[in-house]
Amino acid sequence: MKMVRNVNIKRIIAVAFIAVIAFLSGAGASRLDPENGTASAQSIHPCLYRVNVPFNEMHWLYVPESADELYTEEQFFFLAGQLINEGVVDASFCPTGGMRDIDYANACGMATALPAVIEIQNSVNEAVLRAWREVGVPPVLLKQMIRRESQFWPSTHTKDEMDYLLEFGFGHMTYFGMQNALMWNRDLYAKICSTSTNVNCRQEEGIVNQFLYSLVATCDGCKNGIDPNQVDYSVDILAESVLGHCYQTSQLIYNATDWYPSLVVDYATIWKLTLVNYTSGPNCVYDAVSETFDQTDGPMSWAEISSNISDGNCEYGMYYANTITERYFDFPPD
Repeated sequence: MKMVRNVNIKRIIAVAFIAVIAFLSGAGASRLDPENGTASAQSIHPCLYRVNVPFNEMHWLYVPESADELYTEEQFFFLAGQLINEGVVDASFCPTGGMRDIDYANACGMATALPAVIEIQNSVNEAVLRAWREVGVPPVLLKQMIRRESQFWPSTHTKDEMDYLLEFGFGHMTYFGMQNALMWNRDLYAKICSTSTNVNCRQEEGIVNQFLYSLVATCDGCKNGIDPNQVDYSVDILAESVLGHCYQTSQLIYNATDWYPSLVVDYATIWKLTLVNYTSGPNCVYDAVSETFDQTDGPMSWAEISSNISDGNCEYGMYYANTITERYFDFPPD
């Protein structure tokens, strides 16, 4: 959710307002039901309707039979740097203590931290696959997001010292991103909000912030600096949050076209648009889909939609989606 940090507070509030009001009162005013899609006779929500996945998208959409297939041995210099900074790894014998700068390890630090780096990046594999089975977020996509957002270090993060917006956990979730996800995903809301009170916890800043801090899984004294009991929880909530953004994305497609989403975009495209929404906001999705539909008057591809993304913030969302769905890990297709 990188670009939200670069937007001033008025823009953030405007986006949230549009997401809640304008999109739901615009073209195609009925709202898609997250469980059964009430805007159409189709019984499976488009975010969960995994059919006809083309082979050239299988590297990020295939579903492994076991978590072992998600095993990786990537060198993550940010993760190595955090392990050195936290004293989990001793790289004092390396030049400059194993650090290239304040956050990233140098080559010697990376080599020293590599066993822990490999163990940490694979500590999420079971949780990621479980999130597919129980939530419905594609597992490789989810691991790619964690790789891109936090390099598997589930702590708090800010872009720089002047940045007032904290990001939390494996997916670097922000306050506004969590509010949005809570609005769109009933299951996520039920997991953190008491049903015995009339308080809308999505609107309670203290409750949302407390929940965000619960996504932090780093731990002093724990092996590799991460609490294994928090990993499953943090990954599960990230998956629910991403699914909430997909539910919103489906509604945006419906409002922009008056077509049921699965009839206008395929499964791969709705998830790519979800990634745009996750990092750049709903306006980018609605505007690009609406403009593309004016041209196609029917089904549209990711390439066609991408050609209608020009705003700088939205272009970053497109770049983010392409980065997450590129062939990065060497996962075999199903």
